[in-house]
Amino acid sequence: IRQMVRQRRNRKTVYSSSAYWNAKAEHYDSSAVSMWPNLVLNALYEREQQAAVQMQVGNLAGQRVLDIGCGTGRFSRWFATRGATVHGVDFAAEALEIARRQSSGAGNPTYAVGSVFDLSLAPGEAPYDMVFSWGVLTVACKDAAELDAVLARISLAMRPDGVLLLTEAVHASFLHRVLRMDLPSFCRAVERAGFRVEATAPLHFWPLRLALAFVPWPAWITAPAYWAGQGAMKLPGLCSLADYWIVRAVRTRCRT
Repeated sequence: IRQMVRQRRNRKTVYSSSAYWNAKAEHYDSSAVSMWPNLVLNALYEREQQAAVQMQVGNLAGQRVLDIGCGTGRFSRWFATRGATVHGVDFAAEALEIARRQSSGAGNPTYAVGSVFDLSLAPGEAPYDMVFSWGVLTVACKDAAELDAVLARISLAMRPDGVLLLTEAVHASFLHRVLRMDLPSFCRAVERAGFRVEATAPLHFWPLRLALAFVPWPAWITAPAYWAGQGAMKLPGLCSLADYWIVRAVRTRCRT
């Protein structure tokens, strides 16, 4: 907990360092969602994340997918198993080496070192059918101007009517990572970049995360508490206590 508090105090410096993410990836090599000491909670989170993403993307067969900030390639591999051709980009080179070791199958996914701030299609490269990020933009972008710049680059890399799926820790409170912004403002930024926001959905009830994540509680404690949090997020007003939000948007033909 002390380490997390120190990191949050210096978030703009810490989270913009590739060395931080390389070390984090190495620490969690061969793990699924080993964000917290409570591995039962991690497993529940992974199932929740995959189910939520699947609900938003539907059939991926034949789709060309860009996974920005792909890290060790957890979702890149997941998309590939569902028939997509996937390219993962991350600025942490050592994390990508782990992604390559854990990936298999005829060069899919492929990976490249790169920054969201430099994202662009190569000459002659086909635009993407879908662009995905997990917790990238709210860490990479320090303010609304940087968010606008990154979203504009993403838009230019996509085909008209392509799907943008962002799963981000969107907060204007103490829970914010680097970008401090509420959900309506975040969605307006997505729309300014030439997208139509079609759906938003909450993930991970953060009060119970704080209670469960830092201690390896057994399943008989963790699972009922987790499901209570899932139920709580469905009550009026309590979805604001989600730690992450899925934002699904479709690229329009003209930027607004």
